[in-house]
Amino acid sequence: MDMCSLVGEVGSLSLSLSLSLSLSLARSLQPQITSSRHSLGLFSAEGVFNYTSLLLSQEDDMLYVGAREALFALSLSDISRIKLQKNVSVSLEECSFKGKNLKTDCFNYIKILLRLNSTHLYVCGTYAFSPVCSYINTSTFTLARDDVGEVAMEDGRSRCPFNPEYKSTAIIVDGELYTGTVSNFQGNEPVIYKSLGQGTALKTENSLKWLQDPIFVGSAYIEESQPIGNPVGDDDKIYFFFSEAGKEFDFFDNTIVSRIARVCKGDRGGERVLQKKWTTFLKAQLLCSLPDDGFPFNIIQDMFVLKPMGDSWESTVFYGVFTSQYKGASGSSAVCAFTMAQVERAFSGRYRQVNRETQQWYTYNHPAPEPRPGACVTNHARQMGIQSSLHMPDKVLNFVKDHFLMDSVIRSAPLLLKRSVRYTQIAVHKIQGMERAYDVLFIGTDDGKLHKAINTNDKMHIIEEMVLFADPQPVQHIELDPQRGVLAGEQELLRRFRRPTAQRQGELHRVRPSLAAFYFAHCLCFQAARGMGRAAPARVEDLAAALH
Repeated sequence: MDMCSLVGEVGSLSLSLSLSLSLSLARSLQPQITSSRHSLGLFSAEGVFNYTSLLLSQEDDMLYVGAREALFALSLSDISRIKLQKNVSVSLEECSFKGKNLKTDCFNYIKILLRLNSTHLYVCGTYAFSPVCSYINTSTFTLARDDVGEVAMEDGRSRCPFNPEYKSTAIIVDGELYTGTVSNFQGNEPVIYKSLGQGTALKTENSLKWLQDPIFVGSAYIEESQPIGNPVGDDDKIYFFFSEAGKEFDFFDNTIVSRIARVCKGDRGGERVLQKKWTTFLKAQLLCSLPDDGFPFNIIQDMFVLKPMGDSWESTVFYGVFTSQYKGASGSSAVCAFTMAQVERAFSGRYRQVNRETQQWYTYNHPAPEPRPGACVTNHARQMGIQSSLHMPDKVLNFVKDHFLMDSVIRSAPLLLKRSVRYTQIAVHKIQGMERAYDVLFIGTDDGKLHKAINTNDKMHIIEEMVLFADPQPVQHIELDPQRGVLAGEQELLRRFRRPTAQRQGELHRVRPSLAAFYFAHCLCFQAARGMGRAAPARVEDLAAALH
């Protein structure tokens, strides 16, 4: 199979919309093909299907896995050491009464599996279309119980979706749960919701249509308050990534756009306006498109946030995989990267405003009230006597209610473009060579393959294609373990791949320096059941030191 990366070879893709998908491409080396026969270990659980959640826990050297009707705790040092926790039973009669399928819908699919603190995990499941959440004691790997010995369960609405096929996202920050999901049985009330902590629960304003049928693919926490004592005095932020209907476009067809949205960690809602609602919710368009003709890969499939070490959050890079809704390119994929500087410019720029009568959007070109609507409470706001969002003037909050969409589009050209390949997941690992650092990309496909790619001399090269399983299934999760390698999740199987031999390492010097072959120490792969589904030139010695 010929694997080409974006840069050097000239190619075109015929499009029914008369758009040319032409771009300069450079032909990389034929990537090494590896398969599951090189694996050292295999794990499967009879009768357990739909592995929907993975949590790599460095604290206790465990991989926690959420499935349909079951939870697993796997030792990363020995995957044969397994702990199993069966879920509490669900009411099949009630689920059937709701009109759901007893064979597919009426189960508890684990959708949220996060570390809450040093002793407990937080877990939520669909619970046969009646979502619930609970706590797991990691020392005993048992569900926490209340004073009378019953399993302690909480209402999972606005935290976990009802439908197991609905894509959602969740993250815990300092004991508070932030989710992007749907809040109702019908699945038509999307929400970004904060709960679980001691503060007031907050959510997006559904009546104002802040969200338009979103499909969430991820979330991230960025500590933008750092370093402590900085002159801006900004707050930390939680970012959400999703695709949704682009209502700002007046096209005949329904246009899908990719979004990045953010809220402030210290948001407490408004005192009179936006009570128990976000006062800092803003969103902007992410556009991964070809530089020549602007052809868009407009549907985000996954996002990985590569954070730098220390307090230099400004160097954060957002890596995303995108596909296109348009005929002729629907089977192709692109990888784009966006910098934090781009994101900051968009959220600091002009707003868009909608005419509620005509539903048409236009750029708001007038001065905005002070302090800046949608911004966190900063030192500038504190100098105005505003210590929290509860003290924000009504005019600021009324403004942000209707000006939640930013005017600037955050643009990027593909680092990597693949025809006839649908990428589903991405993870990125920064490796340090003797002279510079490199970003290594691990990209999953919808037919059970894992591509490894590296950026050298401003060129992205696929250097290995791993065939995870003979029976192709979409890669649903990728987790990076710096000590052991890559965790790639599908359904049903868990495999560990062999450490490269000295003979294979010696092959480094037989490939051209800009590619220097790459082999990662281990790869753990997961497969879940059917049905659910410009830098200094790189030196080979430098790259070899980084990769081995």
